[in-house]
Amino acid sequence: MNNRKLIALRSFIIAAGATAAASFVGVFAVMIGASAVEMGWLQSSSNSLSNLGQILWGRISDRVGRRTPFLVAGSIILAALWYMLPYSYNPVDLIILYALISLFSAMITVNWYSFIADNIAQKRGHFLAIITNIASLGTVISLIAMFFLLDSDSRKGIIIPFTAASISYIASAVIGFLLTEKRSESIMSKNLLGTLKTLKSNNRFYKYFMATNVQSFFWSLAWPMFPITIVTVMHFSLKVVALLTIASIGSALITQYFIAKFIDNVNRVPLIFLNKIMLSGIPLMYAFFDTLPFFIIIEIYSGFLGSIQNTILTSYTLDVVPEGHRAEYISILNGFNGAIYFTGALTGGYLLSLFIDFFPLRLALTFSYLIVFSGRFLSSFLFRGLKEVEGGGRSNGVLRILFKPRQPGSPSGGPISPR
Repeated sequence: MNNRKLIALRSFIIAAGATAAASFVGVFAVMIGASAVEMGWLQSSSNSLSNLGQILWGRISDRVGRRTPFLVAGSIILAALWYMLPYSYNPVDLIILYALISLFSAMITVNWYSFIADNIAQKRGHFLAIITNIASLGTVISLIAMFFLLDSDSRKGIIIPFTAASISYIASAVIGFLLTEKRSESIMSKNLLGTLKTLKSNNRFYKYFMATNVQSFFWSLAWPMFPITIVTVMHFSLKVVALLTIASIGSALITQYFIAKFIDNVNRVPLIFLNKIMLSGIPLMYAFFDTLPFFIIIEIYSGFLGSIQNTILTSYTLDVVPEGHRAEYISILNGFNGAIYFTGALTGGYLLSLFIDFFPLRLALTFSYLIVFSGRFLSSFLFRGLKEVEGGGRSNGVLRILFKPRQPGSPSGGPISPR
């Protein structure tokens, strides 16, 4: 079996296993008694490590010049960690295990797409578009199956998705041995601090860099709150979480199909600004919606806007980073986002905990969501100052998928995207 078929097979298996399982992590934490502060630590540690880890692992693997050893080793470690996850009987254990999963998932992510960049040359962009669709299909199929398999009244059902994640990484390790790899050359600068000092000289990138980091704080502020609303306020089961995630992914897939037809022929800056304004309304929906049909509407809305964000924002990002330094600049952007995510999610947990000391849970959540909405809405105006790139490439293959903004309203908060 050649590399292309193995890549497609692995993408489907991981999406059906680990990616689907990530949708349940936040709600599982609430089910085992995680407080608002502990939810803040869960989301902040996992999301920051998944981003910051890309800088660490990317530079290490570039020095080694090979990707498959990292793919195999990371897959074996992740298989063990996912297998252990459902047996976390207190939130602290879950936080530690999921932080480790995030760190080693970062190793997989950067090496996986680096492997594709190094070893898939012809029609790479088209190939990756197909791979993305295959992965999305795998996640949807898996979640539909889990909807029928999960017990609505028992949290023991969490063993099903987490064990599936473990099995998917065992398969990933086997596929890693079968991949045919050619040795790569490092394209990363040896002086990271030197690169940071030059960021201001690229005015388009610097404005985008600052706007993204400011809004990332308010973006992640809500992540500890979403699962608490889903489980403690709405009392949704794992089966319902699967249904909500299916609605979000299905909406994103349909939107992705149509938006791809015109993305290369429009001024992206107004769309980015409008998209950010519309996304800021999701916390308000979580604050005031109180029935399952309304929450399904949230996920359809979230999937629709999230798909637009991923397409347009990623396209714009790849056009404003300097030619020849795209991988390094994206790793810096992801790394800084990771640090902001850590601060934002942790602050969100403590903020909600503070309100809970004075108000009933539902009212505390409402006040918290109003603060998140205000921050997201006001910071959206920073994107009005962006400048379109005339004649941008808008087709950057591997890097297009390596940089992925976090989904806006996932019921599990801000889950990582295992690779």
